[in-house]
This record gives sequence, structure tokens and C-alpha cells, in this order.
Amino acid sequence: MTSPTQLSVVSQRTSVPAISTLMHLALATPGLISLAAGFVDQQSLPVELAAEEITAILADAREGRRALQYGTTIGDHRLRERLIDLLEQDERVASGTYQACVARTIVTTGSQQLLYLISEALLDPGDIVLVESPTYFVYLGVLETRGVRVVGVDIDEGGLRLDALEATLADLESQGLLNRVKLIYTISEHSNPSGISLAADRRQPLVALAQKWSKHQTVFILEDSAYRGLTFDGVEPPSVWSYDPAGETVILARTFSKTFSPGFKTGYGILPAVLLEPVHRLKGNHDFGSGNFAQVVLERAIGSGGYQRHVAKLVALYRRKRDVMLASLQESFGDGEGAVQWTHPRGGLYVWLSVPKDVDTGPAGLFFSRCLERGVLYVPGTYAYADETGSAPRNHARLCFGVPSEPELVEGARRLALALTDCLNPVA
Repeated sequence: MTSPTQLSVVSQRTSVPAISTLMHLALATPGLISLAAGFVDQQSLPVELAAEEITAILADAREGRRALQYGTTIGDHRLRERLIDLLEQDERVASGTYQACVARTIVTTGSQQLLYLISEALLDPGDIVLVESPTYFVYLGVLETRGVRVVGVDIDEGGLRLDALEATLADLESQGLLNRVKLIYTISEHSNPSGISLAADRRQPLVALAQKWSKHQTVFILEDSAYRGLTFDGVEPPSVWSYDPAGETVILARTFSKTFSPGFKTGYGILPAVLLEPVHRLKGNHDFGSGNFAQVVLERAIGSGGYQRHVAKLVALYRRKRDVMLASLQESFGDGEGAVQWTHPRGGLYVWLSVPKDVDTGPAGLFFSRCLERGVLYVPGTYAYADETGSAPRNHARLCFGVPSEPELVEGARRLALALTDCLNPVA
């Protein structure tokens, strides 16, 4: 008789990732228009630029061997210098302003690995993380694995509400739990899932608020900037990280998956000094260094200006698709001022759709099943809430305009509207 397998506590408390279920549905349903997958436009991938840089690398035997060899755990030094140069341009500061940060910059296998490593280095079961409500649902899975208590904080059209954040911190202090608060997680640009950015005038006060409430230990801010650079309207404000000149409070997380290529699976973080060595040690056990070849290609693409030109093309492409998505929703649902509303993102890849409160958009809800019957898929909004009390709203949906073609965006919006009509006017 085979003995039972005793799995670890960590594996037992980790649910099946929602993204896996949604991807299976998309693949298993022919003709389905997926507004769920947060992927980039297939035609936008930088094939020519990558081929040009790879050819140049392999044409030089010495450079080719360097690229094809193992790298270092912290990441290629040339790339890390390029990243800081790029950051200085992005923040519109003088060259050399952030050069000391090269030493605190670590290259990771996408920003997702960085989120995992930060959580592994910082969080124990029972610790508390404050997140936007709604937030990036994949990170909620990471926090579940760590056994962390996740507390949602309300947002509005300017992103994370600082009054609600302070009220939450005060409430936790009154319960004697402030000493368990370790992290505030914010998506500063074009949030996944809401498409909303953190208002410029909330960024510096957010840092001050975290420092004010660091009464027992540092309350870090994890600034997830996965969509920085993909801004269609206006100028991007300084990052939250830029308001922490001492480098003691804010962890900056960025990735090239959305602005260059997800296949390169390369991200990076700039860490407070106290976290650098713990994260470095943990990453050494994970993989002792992210893919070196991709790092060398990226360094060349940034240095040649090819990466920057590619981002400019993406902005134009996604601005047009955003406009098609919004116009299609208006055509299908009306002016968005009634029971059906949606966000108007200034960049990124996502629109947050809200339907009447009595329509359940959850995975077991009528709207989800009617959408599948109509041939359209979305991410149920329930996945994006830290729902301690079971009272999170169930009438939201995340829509992504990254992958579908413009005609598919039009048709997808039409199918969503038909599915809603099915729910509101069921056949007897």
C-alpha cells in the first residue's frame, strides 16, 4: 500500500492560480474573444530589433561567449548601469543623480520574481500587507502562499486613498496589530486591474505616511511600476520611489515584459539597503541569476535607443486600441453614466467595468456563464479583492485590450452587452 504524501503547509495553503483557470478556458473554447489575458499585442513584439541585437552579439565571438555564459545573481553590471541611466531620463533628473543606486539594483526573472522574493525576505505568516482594493490578483496569490493577512484599502479616481490608508493603519494600531504591518503595495501607473494611476499629489504624502507609521519597524512601500512608460495622455509624474531619497522606505519594481518582450522575462528592482542582501541570498537559491543572454540583448537595445523607439510605437498602438475599447463600450452600453460604468485609463492595458450590483460577475455567476456562451472572456473582479469578510463587491470585471484586434475589441464589447441583457432579462 502506498503511503500518503505529506505536502508542505505552504503548498497546501496555495490555491490554484486564477490565471491558470482563465488560460485553460481561453484555449479550450474555439472562437472565444479573450479580454482576460494581460498579454501584449502579438504584432507588437520587437522581432526585428531583437534579431538585430542578437546578430550583433553573436557576430562578435567574445561578446557572444559572454552572453551565452552564466551571469551573476545580482544581474549584468552593464545592464544595471543602463537601467539607472534610463531611470534618470524617466525621472527627468541630471545624469549621475542616481548612480549610487546601481549597487542596490537587482535584475530578476520578470517583476513577478521580485514580488515573490520581497515577500519571502520580509513576510512571515500572520504579518499584514495593505493593498489597493482592487489590486493585482496574481500578487494576492503570492501573499496567500506566505500565510499573510491582506487588508484592502479603498481607491478612487486618483488611486490609493491616503485618508483610507491612514484610517486603516490607525484601526490596526488600536487592535494592537501595527507591529505586524510590513508592507504597503501600490501599482503607481495604470493599475492592473483598474487602469487607474496614483495621483501625482499623493506620491510624496504616501512616503511620508509610511514613515510616520513605521513606529515598530519600517513599513515599506512596494511600488509596482509594470506599466510605467505606457502612458498615452500627459506626462508621467515622478515615481513614488523618487520621494524616498534616503532609499529606506520604497522598493521600486519594474519589468520589460510589457514595454519590450514578455519572452525575455526580465525585470528589476531597486531595493533599500537593508533588503538587498536578504533578497540576493534568496535569489541565489532560486536561480543564482536570471537569464544572462536576455540581459545582454536588453542592454544593447537600450544603449542603441532601439528600446526607446519601440516603446514610442507601443504607446501609439495601445492608445489607438484603448480608444477603440472605450468607444465600443460606449456604443454597446451607452454613455457610461448609468448602471454600467468603466474607467478611462490614461495608459496601460486595462479597463475596469462595473455592472449593476445585482449582477454577479464572479466565476460562478450568471454573467460569467452568459459571457462564455456569447463567446467572450474577462477576469472576474472578485479575484482582485483581499476579501477578509466575504463582502467584496461582485459586480466588476477586468477587461484587457492588449491582445485582441480592433475588430475583436468592438465585437467583444457587443458580446458583453448581450450577456448583460441576458442577465437582466432572463427568458422564463
